Amino acid sequence: MARDYEPPQAKARALAQKVRNMTNQEKLLERAKSSLARLDNSYAYFPEEDTPLFVRGKGCRLYDADGNEYLDLVAGYSALNQGHTHPKMISSLMKQANRLTLTSATLSDVKVILAERLAALSPIPDSLVHFDLGGARAVEGAKILTTAYTGKPKVISFSNSFHGRSTGSLSLYNADTFQHLWNVPRDYYTVNYPHCHHCPVGKEKASCKYECLNKIQETLDTYHDIGGIIVEPALGARGYIFPPKGFFKRIRRICDEHGLLFIDDEVQMGLGRLGKMFACEAYDTVPDIILLSKSLAGGMWPLSAIIGRKEIMERIRPGVLGSTFAGAPLACAAGIAALDVLEEEHLCDRAVEMGAYFTEKLRARLENYKVVGNIDSIGLAIGIELQLPNGDPATEETQKLQLLALRNGLLLQRGGPSKNIINLIPALIITKAEIDEAVDRFEKYLNMVLKEPEVIENFTRSAEKIAN
Repeated sequence: MARDYEPPQAKARALAQKVRNMTNQEKLLERAKSSLARLDNSYAYFPEEDTPLFVRGKGCRLYDADGNEYLDLVAGYSALNQGHTHPKMISSLMKQANRLTLTSATLSDVKVILAERLAALSPIPDSLVHFDLGGARAVEGAKILTTAYTGKPKVISFSNSFHGRSTGSLSLYNADTFQHLWNVPRDYYTVNYPHCHHCPVGKEKASCKYECLNKIQETLDTYHDIGGIIVEPALGARGYIFPPKGFFKRIRRICDEHGLLFIDDEVQMGLGRLGKMFACEAYDTVPDIILLSKSLAGGMWPLSAIIGRKEIMERIRPGVLGSTFAGAPLACAAGIAALDVLEEEHLCDRAVEMGAYFTEKLRARLENYKVVGNIDSIGLAIGIELQLPNGDPATEETQKLQLLALRNGLLLQRGGPSKNIINLIPALIITKAEIDEAVDRFEKYLNMVLKEPEVIENFTRSAEKIAN
């Protein structure tokens, strides 16, 4: 049946009437609903009417269109290690915008300077740098370099890892959430990522002999088309899960024994997050390739970097990797300023100090909450796992906590294989006063969630499973 024609003018009048009594924030969300596709991360974790929408940021604070303030413990998924709108970074970006903005296929002075800085800081000796637009692009580049250098097309990656959403990056790890939508080639073999609180092979931490890594050797014995191992220093998007201290060294040993490239994906955990400029330094291990993005330009411009041994980086001819905007002067100027801030404000040391303070405060305040199954951290990367009385993941409760916190001005991220881990990813400039505020508010909202009738009922059913 044909629909009645509605003149554009009438449609506009109806929309105007609908929004007349809304707050500024509600008006913006209504406009977003009529123009933005609900496809990106903005819509992934919250109901449509609660989707966060901000107009201003400063330090560790965000502000919506009505002036409401939020304490940000996500920091752009670690893209904002220097905090929102750092004045030195803004100054650098504005200065560069008045000098040179884009060169495309040619070089710029700032691109050379940033490459020099990264190569000098890199733990990889005799390293070269390639710039691109984002983490997924860096992963794709690492895949091409690995194949070119080793002659082998596949890699070993780890369960619950995350390396990007592009077709090329999806081909390197098990991401069923996305892969069913594309005809993605499977260029990987999956092995267990160490998760000592829930050991994938059922061992106790005290007697751990890294049995979880046995599958790597089994895979290498079975398949002979593997050129590298790609691994995160700690799981990021899949919930802040940290491997034991010797994990990276064992991966390094395996790569050396079998002639594999060790690809270290530091897109989220690099540049100070774990208390070192490079996350691999927290494990006293030198990989063959390091991937950076997110905070590399402090959230000011899309930028990623592949840092690798010279002999690897020179294996493919010029022009194979790249993009029109890759390593643009604006991006590189922001990258130089980002490194300046990291070094001048001693943000790696701050991550260690503030991370220890934050973790100790959380453990002291939450130790008597049975719903808190585990709190783990390195530097200013903290994971709080919530579980039911019978040990099952408290997924619904974690979602309720995240939403309640948002509605009360505290921005949290959740992850984990079962989405029951709260990831705390604040800017590295966070103060002790802001940490105290965050802990107070986290406990307050957790108590509010635990008093909800649905949650009480869920906990009662879980406890009954234990009794039966």
